[in-house]
Amino acid sequence: MPKQNIIIFLLTLILSGCASNSALNKKADNDEKAGDYYESIGQPEAAERSRKMAQDNRDDSLSVEAILVDLLFRKDDK
Repeated sequence: MPKQNIIIFLLTLILSGCASNSALNKKADNDEKAGDYYESIGQPEAAERSRKMAQDNRDDSLSVEAILVDLLFRKDDK
C-alpha cells in the first residue's frame, strides 16, 4: 500500500506541472533585472510589479513541491 501512495504522489507532482526550485529562482532573477531596467527608464509602477513578481517566485521556490521536483527530477545543465 505505501508503494501505491508514493506512485500516486509522484504522478500528482508530474501532472500538476509545478516548476522546480531552480527554475523559479531563475525567473525571479530575470524579474529583478527587469525591475531595475524599468526603474532606470522612469517607469516605477512597472518596476514595482516586476519586483513583486520576483518576490512571489522566490516565495514559491521555497514550497515543498518545488523542492521535491528539484530533488527528484533535477538534470545537470552543463
